[in-house]
Amino acid sequence: MLKPFETSTLSGKVWKDSIIAETLGTVDEANSFIGLAKVFSKREEVKATLKEVQLILFRVCAEIAGNKNSSKDLEDLFSIIREFEEKVEIPSSFIILEKDETTSILSIARTVVRRAERRAVSLYRNGFVDEKIVEILNRISYLLYLLILYEGESFEEVKF
Repeated sequence: MLKPFETSTLSGKVWKDSIIAETLGTVDEANSFIGLAKVFSKREEVKATLKEVQLILFRVCAEIAGNKNSSKDLEDLFSIIREFEEKVEIPSSFIILEKDETTSILSIARTVVRRAERRAVSLYRNGFVDEKIVEILNRISYLLYLLILYEGESFEEVKF
């Protein structure tokens, strides 16, 4: 029986404050914000892409939890990123990304994915996950940035 301070993963019980549980929780949190952004998005292409990102994050969680599979998620992400890089202009200066509900939620999702990436680096450094997991999270945060640019179309430049 699980104690209140334990959680169960595919590879067994872990402490709830372990780096594995922390990473799983952070990826789950990011996935929730991505789902919220999907609900608010006005563009079907963004909604479909966010759904695909959610599915990739579920597979990332499965791998962190102990299901060692070899998926082609990284290749798929590179392909999706290339599509959106062609659709947006990358700003040459800092911009304020949050201009409406969707871009604000996507911005939060992006920062939570970046936190998940930092947690995954700890997992990688301790031999729990393959480098691919860190790279997938890194690419997802960049894709979310591109989706913010695509969804928002124009942004306020930050002047120093």
